[in-house]
Amino acid sequence: MVPSNASIGIYTVNVTSTSNQTKKPSEVQNFTVPGFGVNITTRNLAKEPVANVTVRAFEHGKSVANVTSNSEGLAAMKLEIGNYTCEAYFKTVKVGETSINITESSAWEIICNLTNLRIHVINEDGISIPQVKIYLTPDNETLFTDINGTAVSHSLLPNITYALNLSRYDIPFNTTTIPKLPIQDWFNITVLCPSVTLEVNVTDARGQPIDEATVKLQDVMGGLYYEEDTDNGIAIITCTLGKYTMEVSVNEIALNSTVVEMFQSRNVSIHCNLYGLEFSVKVTDYFGQPIPNVNVTLQREGLQPISGLTQADGKVTFSDIIGGNIQITVYLNGQTQPCEAMTSFIDKSTTLEVKVQKYVILAGFLVETSQLAIAILIVATVILVLLLEIYRRKRVKPRKAGTENK
Repeated sequence: MVPSNASIGIYTVNVTSTSNQTKKPSEVQNFTVPGFGVNITTRNLAKEPVANVTVRAFEHGKSVANVTSNSEGLAAMKLEIGNYTCEAYFKTVKVGETSINITESSAWEIICNLTNLRIHVINEDGISIPQVKIYLTPDNETLFTDINGTAVSHSLLPNITYALNLSRYDIPFNTTTIPKLPIQDWFNITVLCPSVTLEVNVTDARGQPIDEATVKLQDVMGGLYYEEDTDNGIAIITCTLGKYTMEVSVNEIALNSTVVEMFQSRNVSIHCNLYGLEFSVKVTDYFGQPIPNVNVTLQREGLQPISGLTQADGKVTFSDIIGGNIQITVYLNGQTQPCEAMTSFIDKSTTLEVKVQKYVILAGFLVETSQLAIAILIVATVILVLLLEIYRRKRVKPRKAGTENK
């Protein structure tokens, strides 16, 4: 007979004689006290499975099973036929209880008094702020808001005071206290991330303010973006505190960029060395003589070409240009095809000489060097012939004089 209070398990029974006689072979019998597989899933008030919940099963006040739920919230145990009280403990705190009746293998649930906390971080314009670091105590849990500005902490013990310490780029900006977390499925809280003011002073290569330049702010971690045009070189932007890449451009041409940390209102000056340059082109002939009345065209990517005529000194000056890679094309008067073309990187006010190798200035007229060379060759040939003729005549005269004396 198996005792009624025998626990579940496998037993071995040895039968021995009360006399001194030993029976061979000895009588040994194995038997099993059966139990049914019982799966208990622990869930919070939002019906999500909860791990690390200790489930204790009691029969007539006696603990008969003690199992901790796994990552899927499952606590598996063996129980005999009967009625049981199951209690759930989370971090040693009792969070739930249920009664079960076991007649076969079965699955059950325990709803635990555990609350989900949803934190939404926005700025003063109601825009969600991503990548906000939230340190939750007393659980010592670190959270980060997602692209929607939301962070969630699952399965918190209710009736406890929690503190939220919020920061961006490790700079704290808010501490919020939840006096007693209520017993409910979700507790939602919205936290405001403050704004600061950035005043940008934009100047050109000569230190003069640039009007109608575009100042762009892009959060280093992405998401937040601001844009404002300058008025008399000043742009004022209200932005959420953080770290930003600041870029200044004119007509979509980037002039300068830098990184600004905006954890308080501040003034920033940015100098655009490529804007407002004075650039001169001097056109000379093969011998370095200035060529006047020559059309010089400048072309920079993203801008309309600009042109000008050289003066008597062979120079034409362009003001308020944007530096960078600039193509320089030279057209002689009356010609549609360029005689010279080159590309140069301009990063300061300067004068660039363009030498037209194909031409020279002769008596105020442009002459091709090839034609000049032919003319010089012809003249040299003529001079050589004349010299030879003069030399020949000088040698012939003395002979004629000697003949007459005879």
